[in-house]
Amino acid sequence: MNNLQNEFIGSTSAVRICNEYELKILKEFLGIKNVFDKNGNIAAQITARKYPIVFYRDVVGYYIDQAEEQEVKDMKYKVVSFQEMFPPVVEQRSLFGGENAPGLRQPDEDLIQPEPLDPIEDPMSDSIIDTEPKVVNELSLAETLNQLQVGSIVPATITGNILEFKDSVIHAINKYKGIVVTKDNFKEVTVTRADLNNKKKEITANIKNIKNEALKNVNEVYDAMTDIIKAIENVVDPLDKDIKSFEELEKKELEKKLIESTINPVLEILIKNNQLDSEIAEKFTFNKAWTNASAWTKTGNLTKKTESEINAELERLTNLYQQKQNDIETIKSTVSQLAIARNVEGSLNADTYIELYKKGATMPQVQERINQDLEMIKKVAEQHAQKEVEKAQKIQSQQHSSQQEQQHENVQNVSNSQENQDNMINLTDDTTGELLAKGNDRGLSAKIIQTPEKYQGKIYEYTYSFRGSFGTIKTFSNILKLFSMMFKDFKYEKK
Repeated sequence: MNNLQNEFIGSTSAVRICNEYELKILKEFLGIKNVFDKNGNIAAQITARKYPIVFYRDVVGYYIDQAEEQEVKDMKYKVVSFQEMFPPVVEQRSLFGGENAPGLRQPDEDLIQPEPLDPIEDPMSDSIIDTEPKVVNELSLAETLNQLQVGSIVPATITGNILEFKDSVIHAINKYKGIVVTKDNFKEVTVTRADLNNKKKEITANIKNIKNEALKNVNEVYDAMTDIIKAIENVVDPLDKDIKSFEELEKKELEKKLIESTINPVLEILIKNNQLDSEIAEKFTFNKAWTNASAWTKTGNLTKKTESEINAELERLTNLYQQKQNDIETIKSTVSQLAIARNVEGSLNADTYIELYKKGATMPQVQERINQDLEMIKKVAEQHAQKEVEKAQKIQSQQHSSQQEQQHENVQNVSNSQENQDNMINLTDDTTGELLAKGNDRGLSAKIIQTPEKYQGKIYEYTYSFRGSFGTIKTFSNILKLFSMMFKDFKYEKK
């Protein structure tokens, strides 16, 4: 190929075609290069809408199309004439030795059919030797296929009047059906039988021949059709596979180019502006239809429809990101408010539930997990509190038992030591007569009164004024100190 032909295949140059001959040469060139039109047909089958017209190869879809010259120039193609792109290959030979002798174009070697060598090898042969080479103008595949006519089926023509007399003959024959042979009709019936058998033999002998002759041409055409279909399939099937593979590679390359040059830069800007994050950006869905020729203009730009679809996908991602941010804020506030409401503030970490959400959990699932964790924390807290109460009660019970034992021992000791003493004063309950305390000038003992359940937790405060001797006041002061040591809720102060 020359430079202009390379530029044509490379989608930078276009060629002006002015007649059928120029179109024929162009189609042969395209057939050799295995180029297709925008409908997927081999470009060797293209036809010109009018003359002159400019043919070009689309820069995006890599298919052959045609347009007005100015329109092609507007698409930044270089338009050249047919003669410039397909100059005649000539070899100048001088017929008379002069420099201006006419030029001759030598035929291609594979189109020359040389004469048999026998006459040439025999210089004495009387045969006339044709010294002019014979050139076979081989048609292109498209032109050859266009010459092939499948045709239509024409019923075979059969002579005779079988169809015309069929019904009347059968009717006449049926008259002898079931006939009884008698002496009177024996000769007639015998002749009739012979006539019928002879006609049967005649028809039987011809029926197979008629069918075979009628189908002979049909079978030949059928076999020819089958051979052509098989030949087409043997070429088209692998060709179709290769074409699809090539188109798939072209589309993948175009997809990569579109993502790297158009989509990724926009995603990076959105991430920089906090309208997107890398996790959401990875969810961009590329529509395979964006690599189709219909998604691009003839100048190699995206159509408005394609741009609108890409923008819609970008908007979907930004909305998804905004929803994600809103959900994260909702999780934070929910954890904080529920922790305060359940009196377990600081026990929950919002990051735990945010991470759960980022891994794919829905908001209802996250809410359910928060409630489950709160219930668990509440139960643990209640169990801990119950154990603390039981522990305190056990300690209090032990202290109470010890105090009672000590009091009983004191009372017993006092009772034993003062049993024989005189002047013992007893204090008893006015209602029950129960001994509450007793004492004399040597010592005293008193029963500890337990607080009834209905008065548990209540603190009572009274103000007294005491008068007495030094010993009496000192004794009373010691008793008060002893009470403050025995009972944690008993307090007193000196004014």
